[in-house]
Amino acid sequence: MTGHLEIVLGGLVALFVVIVVVDRLVFRRHMTRITARLPAADRAAFTTRYRLLRRAVEAVIVFIGLLAILFSFDQTRAAAQTVLASSALLGVVLGFAARSTLANFVAGIMIAVNQPVRLGDRVAIADVEGIVEDVGLTYTRLRTPDNRRVLIPNEELASSRVANMTVIDPVSLAQARVTVPVTADGARVLEVLSELGAAAPGALADRPGPGVSVAELTGDGAVFTVGVWTADATQAVQTAAWLRERALARLNDEGVLAALEPEAAG
Repeated sequence: MTGHLEIVLGGLVALFVVIVVVDRLVFRRHMTRITARLPAADRAAFTTRYRLLRRAVEAVIVFIGLLAILFSFDQTRAAAQTVLASSALLGVVLGFAARSTLANFVAGIMIAVNQPVRLGDRVAIADVEGIVEDVGLTYTRLRTPDNRRVLIPNEELASSRVANMTVIDPVSLAQARVTVPVTADGARVLEVLSELGAAAPGALADRPGPGVSVAELTGDGAVFTVGVWTADATQAVQTAAWLRERALARLNDEGVLAALEPEAAG
């Protein structure tokens, strides 16, 4: 019995050492070099697949190790064999106790393979929008623009409609909305907002933005939008805030501002 247990524990320790050496001392050491050779669009996909695969392997190793230890003791071997031999009981346990966990695990594998989201992508899932920080075995973690962390079950992500704003191009739209009275000088408002768009920090010079336009007419007045393209979602949030602040100041100076509605950068 003691010999069997020593063999099992020795095997687990050896397996752990192999994981540490290969992952941390070999793979991570050359991660930058490997990803640098990949196209920019493939780097996030490669990192996402690797991280999820590593965690899946670690989970399988832990499960096998626990099972081996369980079978190494006479006191637990008979009970373990009985449970494993009873497919009906095992099915009931998995069906009721681990259905959600297994569903999330399988969905996580599907996400890693199909890549609807990748690490660093800016996505909108249901009513949540944020940057993908991690794709785990059961949950995907998002960081919202207001620096909150949202955990979304992989099963829910796999079955929901996902809007990925960076899977093709990380460029993001920074936009502000301004409501002015219908009696205001529309030409002057267009001129002021156009000047702000041209001077907006972070705007891409080689990618013309949507510019300034009248988005709609409401009971409160005319709604103008001013927008520019920025390099990424983080810059878009900062540029949109700058546009709102400057529009507020300039149109107040012009004496035409009625209200300024904040709008998240698209």
